[in-house]
Amino acid sequence: MAKLSLRSFFSEQGRDLPLPRESVDGKSIVIVGANVGIGLEASAHVANKKPSLLIATCRDTVKCEQTLKILRERCAGTQPTSLDSWTLELSSFDDVRSFVDRFDVEGPKRLNVLVANAGTFKPIYARTKDDWEMMLQVNYLSLALLSILLLPHLLRSATSDPSRLVLVSSLGHYLVEPVLTGSQKWDNVLGTISAEKFGVSGASRYNLSKMLQVAFVRELAARLPSPTSLVVTAVDPGFCHSSLQRELEKYCLLRIVLAFVKWLLRARTSEMGSRNLVCAALATNAQDLHGKYMSSCEVVEECDYLLSTEGKAFSERLWWETIEVLSKVDDRVSQIVSAYLSAR
Repeated sequence: MAKLSLRSFFSEQGRDLPLPRESVDGKSIVIVGANVGIGLEASAHVANKKPSLLIATCRDTVKCEQTLKILRERCAGTQPTSLDSWTLELSSFDDVRSFVDRFDVEGPKRLNVLVANAGTFKPIYARTKDDWEMMLQVNYLSLALLSILLLPHLLRSATSDPSRLVLVSSLGHYLVEPVLTGSQKWDNVLGTISAEKFGVSGASRYNLSKMLQVAFVRELAARLPSPTSLVVTAVDPGFCHSSLQRELEKYCLLRIVLAFVKWLLRARTSEMGSRNLVCAALATNAQDLHGKYMSSCEVVEECDYLLSTEGKAFSERLWWETIEVLSKVDDRVSQIVSAYLSAR
């Protein structure tokens, strides 16, 4: 499915997805953005399997407390004992670094699965306190920072079953090619995308941030040893009923339009969409998923742009720019890249 078509889209949207039966016994799992939507549903699925520890992250302590209460209610039948919720605000690099510092001190000895699910959609241009465009930082840069800083934990936690790193992308990444016209001439990829004068819509910025995740997964996977003890996968949950559109739903007319669009496009429930995340995190055919893009619990091709010669050059350039930016945020990034990854 290198090209997005209406036929393939509706076929996938109407499909009932399997719920993975794999055990999580003895595993420690972190799910980012767990207070609503597919993150909450994925957390409930995992918690019901009674892992050694599930850490569900939320933006603030109030949401953490609410999420723990919901998970305990949703899992009353299985009564998992090892649930926790930690704060993690992805619009702040400092908060990502603090989360990792806390994990180093208070976290479990093992980190078997990291599901990097959190994302945001902003219809109007906005910047973070770190001076990056909001969606670029939350959906890409902060998740890349978190993934790299937790890489040593994931690698040393592998058993006969590899550890898993799952980045939650979107089918919207198929739509980005027009936005990237002439990108080979840009002086700086991340700086160009982040600038307000880049002049694209909020939807295009969102889709682009999700494409960057797919490129990051491919580049990271290519630099890990083979066979790998860490399987890295990008996953599309499908078009779902979720809180991602809450910025649009503030407006009555847009709320009505969006409800119609969800009906027309057969939006999945958040629970059904979350099965994609759980599948990528737990499926037994781990090596088949490494460096791949998944949709409806199956490996599919990423967008044509990323498969092209230009797209492959873009991905490699993006990787090195990302490492350069994040190394300035935290010098552990360059140390981890040097110690654990090849130069390709």
